[in-house]
Formats: sequence, structure tokens, C-alpha cells
Amino acid sequence: MEKFYYKATQCLCSSLQLEESLQSYFDYIKSHLPIDGIYLNIYRPDFSDIQFIAQVNELQSTTLDRRIPISNEMCEALQDLDRPIIRIVNDIELDTVTQFVAPQVIPEIKSVILLRMVSGNTHLGVVGFYAKQAGVFRPRHVDMLEPHMQTFSLITAFNLKGRNLLRANEALAEQNQSLKRTLNICNGVVGAHSGLKHVMQQVESIAKLNTTVLMLGETGCGKEVIANAIHELSLRANKPFIKVNCGAIPESLIDSEMFGYERGAFTGAESRKAGYFEQANGGTIFLDEIGELPLSVQVRLLRVLQNSTITRVGGHDSVQLDIRVIAATHRNLKAMVSTGEFREDLWYRLAIFPIEIPSLRQRRADIPLLVQHFIEMLSAKFNQDQLPRVAPEQLAILSQYHWPGNVRELINVLERAIIQHPKGPLNFDFLVPDVEVEHKEKRGETIIVDPSHATDKLVPLEIMTRKYIEHALRVTGGKLYGPGGAAQLLDINPNTMRSKMKKLGIC
Repeated sequence: MEKFYYKATQCLCSSLQLEESLQSYFDYIKSHLPIDGIYLNIYRPDFSDIQFIAQVNELQSTTLDRRIPISNEMCEALQDLDRPIIRIVNDIELDTVTQFVAPQVIPEIKSVILLRMVSGNTHLGVVGFYAKQAGVFRPRHVDMLEPHMQTFSLITAFNLKGRNLLRANEALAEQNQSLKRTLNICNGVVGAHSGLKHVMQQVESIAKLNTTVLMLGETGCGKEVIANAIHELSLRANKPFIKVNCGAIPESLIDSEMFGYERGAFTGAESRKAGYFEQANGGTIFLDEIGELPLSVQVRLLRVLQNSTITRVGGHDSVQLDIRVIAATHRNLKAMVSTGEFREDLWYRLAIFPIEIPSLRQRRADIPLLVQHFIEMLSAKFNQDQLPRVAPEQLAILSQYHWPGNVRELINVLERAIIQHPKGPLNFDFLVPDVEVEHKEKRGETIIVDPSHATDKLVPLEIMTRKYIEHALRVTGGKLYGPGGAAQLLDINPNTMRSKMKKLGIC
């Protein structure tokens, strides 16, 4: 035993780099204990969270900065002076804190020996010696590891101090990276210096704050691009950016998808699952088509915005969150408030900083830039050796078209043209009838528009509806559900649209 302690301590003190000393230690003791890895975490009572600072396993040894918020009850358990210095947990579900925290960093963990790191009477954190199988640890393993507690406490304290000494240099580096990121984001958003100039000014002014943002604009105008720009320019840029299409989730699944669920919450819930909000913790959640949420879910969303907590389906404990919310809609939420379709209190919570995204026809000067950008993107997608050319008269057709589907429709039109003429020149004559319709509308002429061609002849409503749905499906490439789908383009519930298609004989 003395030889084991001496050799293991030598390995722990073999390097000033925590990941290197952990690797050396793990390589030595894994032949004496049935472990698959080791992790170190610290308890931060001021933040009510646990921060993982290092992990080693058969594949790698690395330092971490993963923070897991915990409940008040868990904090009280960690501060209990009677909590053992070292103990075996051969089934992590028997330990409330461990079964909540550890699987979020090490999903395959089944059993663990927990060695507390203590400074005076203060619980500093734990070293977890874990296995991927349950029930593998024995009392003799505890006897081998307990003498290492003081050494682990010392190297952890030195590592944390070293991180603090580097903080000033890291702050300078972060400022430099932030400036570069701002330039890259602005240069990466097509139209940032022209049609979207005012929008990007708003983005830069709000990005580094935690204020909730509401983006308004027609379907397909690029709200997700702007949401991504806000996240990338924020202090959360290195944290998760979770995108949620509120209109694409069936109402029966919204709670479990948004807020997650506990094991056994319903049939098929074989393990705990983190919802979208929990996945976004520390970062940004983008709630697209927020106007599609049912009133019952709006109530629960309001509670999240007010308290920054969620409760999983089938659970009782509140989960503390640190997230930035960006919402978006193409609908008139103010009008929906008046008709009772959208909660007024939620509207005020969301509309703290509204950003209006202009439609493509409101920034026609950006069309040539967008055309060039998407031709390059699509040519790469189709593995083309050279970019197809667009003649000036064809570019004029694109500039005069009214773009009901905005930027998303422009991408689809360009893809269609490239498929038809991969080597160019690209031809957009199929848009000409719609361009002529727009000119007639500008002259004040009253017309009935068939989506496939302009006509002055009235047609039965059923035929008109069928043709309009078919046109929407062509624009979206046959996509019905989800972002960019025909249902979203026509502002109709996907299930309602599917019923209409069945009734009209549209396959």
C-alpha cells in the first residue's frame, strides 16, 4: 500500500499542467482499480453551480470549464459537514447530486468513488473515479484512494490560482478576438453595409447585453442569420446556440421538448432528457415563430423568462438557467394580443428590444450581392468547377421580382436555375409572369393571380387554393414542415395544410 501511495503521489506531482499530471496518475492507478476515468469538479456556492475543471479517460486528458447549475436542496446537501470524505456510489441514481450532474459531462458513467476535496471546513469539490459499469467498486478501493485527498486538494488549488493569474492576458486576448469577430460577422452578413446597415447597428448595440430580443419580419427574410450574428457577437459566443422552431413541434410534445423530462415521466421515458432550454444553458436560445406557441405553453415560457428556471416533465426540482432569449416571428403579435391569441404580459417580456428585418423587396440593392453569394454557395454544393454567369437582363428580372418568399425563395430560384443550366448563363424567364403582375398592381389594376401565371379570369376558389399550395411546394422544393416549409410560407398550421392537401388531391 505504501508503494502504491508513493508512486501515485509522484504521478500527481509530475507536472504543473493539471491534464498532464492527471494522465500520469490515471495511467498508473488504472491497473490497480476498475476505473474508466477520473474527473475533478469544484462547488461554487456563490453561483449555485458545480464547475468541472478536468477529466481524464482512455482517450484523452483535458482541462474543462463546464458549469452545471444545481438546486438549493443540492447546495444544502453539499454543505452538510457530515457528508463523508470518501464513499462508494455503485449506482449513481442513489446519489441526488451525482446522478444529476455527472451524466451531463460523462454520459456513460454508472458507478463512482467520490473523494471530497476539503479546505478547513469548506467543501471545495470532488474527485470522481468512475466506471461505465454499475457495482464494480469495493471497500479496498476506497482504502487505496483516501490518502490522496490532500494531494488532490493542493494541485486543484494551484491550478485554480494559475487560471486566475492568466485572467488579465485572457481578457486582452478576448478583446482582440471580439474585435475580429465583429468584423467577420459584419462582413459575413450580406447587405450588412447597405440594406441591413440599420439592423446590424442594432445588433452591435445589443449583442453584449443579456437583454431579450424580438425580431420581426416576413418569412424567409433572414431572422435566423441575424439571431446567429447577435450570439456570435455576444459574450456567450463560445456557449451553445440552440435553435427552436416553435411552429414545428406538435402541441403534445412541446413541454417535453422545451423543458425536458425525468426518467419514467411517461411511457418510453427510459432516461432523463434535457430540453431545449437546458441545452442552451450558458448560451442563447433562439425561439423562431414564437407566435405559433399555444396559450398554455406561453404561460410556462413567461415563467421561464421571469424566474430563469424550468421544471422537467415528471420532476419537482427547479433547474436554474443562465440563458439569453432571442425570439422571432412573421406574425403581428400586437394584433394577436388584441384578439387573445397571444398573452399581453409575454409580449411585453419579449418586446424589450425589437428589431425589424426588412423584406428582400425593401432592399433590392442587395440582390446582386446575394445572387453572387448564393451562386458561390450552390456551385460548391454541386461541385462545379466554375461559377455560372448571370446576364444583366436576367439580373434585372431578379431585381424586379416581388419575392414573396424573400431570401429563402431567392435561394430556391437560383438552385432551380443552376440545375437547369449548370454551366450558365442562368435564365430566370420563369419569373417574368410574376414580374408583370407586380407592375399591373403598381398601376392599380385589379387582377386575380394564379400563382403559376398572370390572368384576369376568375377561377373557382378550390382550384385557386390547390394551385397556390402547389406553387408554395415548388418554391420550398416540396418541403412541407419546419423552417422554410410550405406551411410556414403560407402562414398555416402544418396539420391543417396536410388536411387541405388530402382534400384537394395534392400528393
